Formats: sequence, structure tokens, C-alpha cells
Amino acid sequence: MPSASQVAVAHDYSTPWNPPLLALAPVGPFDGPPPGDLNDPLWRAALKAAEAGALQNQLSAVWDDLVRGRLRPWCEATTRDRIHLIACLNRSHPSLNHNDAAVLVRVLCGEPQKVIASELGIATSTTSGRYLRTLNQLELVDRTLPLPLPLVLAAQSSAGIASVPSARTAIFELRGQLALIATVPRPVTAHMTSLTPAEQEVARCLIEGDCRTAIARRRETSVHTVARQFSSVFTSLRIGGRYALIRRAAELGCFS
Repeated sequence: MPSASQVAVAHDYSTPWNPPLLALAPVGPFDGPPPGDLNDPLWRAALKAAEAGALQNQLSAVWDDLVRGRLRPWCEATTRDRIHLIACLNRSHPSLNHNDAAVLVRVLCGEPQKVIASELGIATSTTSGRYLRTLNQLELVDRTLPLPLPLVLAAQSSAGIASVPSARTAIFELRGQLALIATVPRPVTAHMTSLTPAEQEVARCLIEGDCRTAIARRRETSVHTVARQFSSVFTSLRIGGRYALIRRAAELGCFS
């Protein structure tokens, strides 16, 4: 089996932040649906790499590589304390259009599309089109799940908004194909002191990407109750939407 340094050189992958290759997974390349079991060899190797990686806030560099076409988000998982995202490394994808990428970052930072359109002097439909075009290029537009939390925090970190000192990044290999894992802590919404304990729990679930139905099922309540709690959270924090909630959580130190 080749050494870590040999694997890295053989794949000719370069990145400004040069993350270490820390684990090898005895499985095939990325094809078919992502594994849902954390005991799968892929996830075992990815989590081992993330655990061995040094704590470092490299999320902005991850976002830069995403914009440059070097990364493609593939799957995510949640463990007891952290949320993990695996991305494929591939230098053949084209870079995102600069203007489209700028719109995407602003949307993921929680800015309303109408505000973005007004400031850019374009129609709201044009802003929406740019946003969807970038998601499509990133192969995220058809996802039935919300965008992964590490991805949103990477965009906000690139914009200088979010700071996640305990974020980890590492590279591992799956039989000739390099992959990256980015992992962030689950939010501690107790820092949102203006919310009730129930609202803090609902806010945490929303930040992590749960839908109303899933939250209602978990909390053994109705979807209507969860919807009212969403409204109360947004009103109390003076925000609107999940991305703005993630931004406020970062500002309040919920990911420290």
C-alpha cells in the first residue's frame, strides 16, 4: 500500500491549505448512492481522518476550492457532537461564474434575494436564476434535503462572517480517488438566550437541516406547533430563514 505522501503526489492535487492525507478506505470510488450507515468503510475512514486532523478553521479554503471546481459535495452525516460533509476532489469541473458565486454566498449568508437584487440593480428573478444556476453546477439543485451545514458555514466563513475554530478538515482516499471531509460541531443553541428552551431545540434542529415534519415527529408535537415556533424564533432573533439563523448562531458563538 502506498504511503500517504505517495498517494497525494500521485494524484497531483494541490490546494492552498494543503490538508493532510490521514486515512485510506478499502472501498471503491464514488458511484451509486452514499452509504447511510456510519459503520460503512467509507464513513469509518472519513471519520478516522477527521479525528486525526488538527483543529483548524479552514472552511473558507474549502469554499474557495468548491468555487474553483475542485470539490463536489457528496454526502453528510451527523454524529453525537458533530456534523460531517464528504466532498469528492476533482479538478475537471469548471469554476463557478464569479457573479453567480457572489450571489450564492450572499444568499447562504442569509441575505434576502430581494435585497440582493436591489443592491445589484437586477430583477429578483435574475438573482434567483443565478442562485439556482450555481446550485445546479454544484449538483445540489435537485437535493431533497437542505444544504449541508458545513457547506453553509464554509460560505459564511469565506465572507468573513462565521468563525468555527473547532472545524476540522482532512483528505482520505478511496482506491485511487481522493475525498475531503469537513466537520463542524453541532450548534449549542442555549447561547440564544432570548429563546425558550423549546425554541432553542427547534432552532438547533432547523440549523442542522431538519424539516418541520421531522422536528414534529422528534418532539412528538404537531407540524403546526413547529411552524409557530419557527415564526417565534425568527421574530425573537429578528431574522428570516435557515441561512440567517445559521449566521446568527455563528455570531452568538453557538459553534465555538
